Amino acid sequence: MLSVHSDNQNSIWAIGGGKGGTGKSFLSASIGIHLSGLGEDVVLIDADLGGPNLHTFLGMEESNIDLGHFITNKVANLHDTITLTPFDGLKLIKGTDNVLFTSNLNHYKKLKLIRHIKAFDAKRVIIDIGTGASYNCVDFFLLSNPGILVVNPEPTSIENAYYFLKSCIIRILKFYIEHYGIQELAQKVSSQIKDTSKSIYSFFSEIISQDKLYADLLYKALKRFHPCLIINKARDERDVILGESIVNVVQKYLVIDLSYLGAVPFDERVHLSLKGFTPFMDKYSDTETADAIKSIVEKLIGKKEIRRFAL
Repeated sequence: MLSVHSDNQNSIWAIGGGKGGTGKSFLSASIGIHLSGLGEDVVLIDADLGGPNLHTFLGMEESNIDLGHFITNKVANLHDTITLTPFDGLKLIKGTDNVLFTSNLNHYKKLKLIRHIKAFDAKRVIIDIGTGASYNCVDFFLLSNPGILVVNPEPTSIENAYYFLKSCIIRILKFYIEHYGIQELAQKVSSQIKDTSKSIYSFFSEIISQDKLYADLLYKALKRFHPCLIINKARDERDVILGESIVNVVQKYLVIDLSYLGAVPFDERVHLSLKGFTPFMDKYSDTETADAIKSIVEKLIGKKEIRRFAL
């Protein structure tokens, strides 16, 4: 069942990209490093199942323990998988590169993982989620407050991000429909999933014509979903403005409010720092790219705490 609540034990920020290569791991690491530099207690979780690389952006070698040890019950508490990083106040839970791990993360183990994440006493928890729109990725994104979508200024990245948000919305609608037993809408939601050309707006228009009460209920549910957007690898002003265009399209066709946090300029030194095993925010802290990340962190810290969905 889906519930919505506002526990203030910690802020959980999930960073996703819809597709690989958007720079979500780079931004997860960079945001974590900057927060730790501000004196905050931060836990980074690499939830990119099967292909973890967050530790490399922190300049760290492989660790002997990772998220897979918790999922497979080799350790009882998620806290026991935490590894210290070179940055004071910043801790890491490394992902697992075991390709069999994904199949082991069934529904009940996912719920257990979510409970342990919510129980952390760190002020900030940052989850670097995997690519694609699987239930695992979507549910981690919905767990957060807020979820942060990383998009590159290229058509495939934008398209994947759009369908990722649509998958999140459909997941929310299905939860509420099942919870309230609105069986006659279940088939319509299933059709919505199959028909990628239909917008959420058209779905609501159809529901309103049949039952305004249910439409209002589902609409209010969606208005609790407040994701954020970062344009990464921006090369010019057009890429910066692109963020506002995406916000407008999402509001028009997906019926949700998407907050634009800003654009991070493309910087070849990101690749160089990764090759040199040196965290970018540590070596290039005075660059335009680093300043953009710092500005985004300030906006995130200043955002009003929102209610998050809990599975």
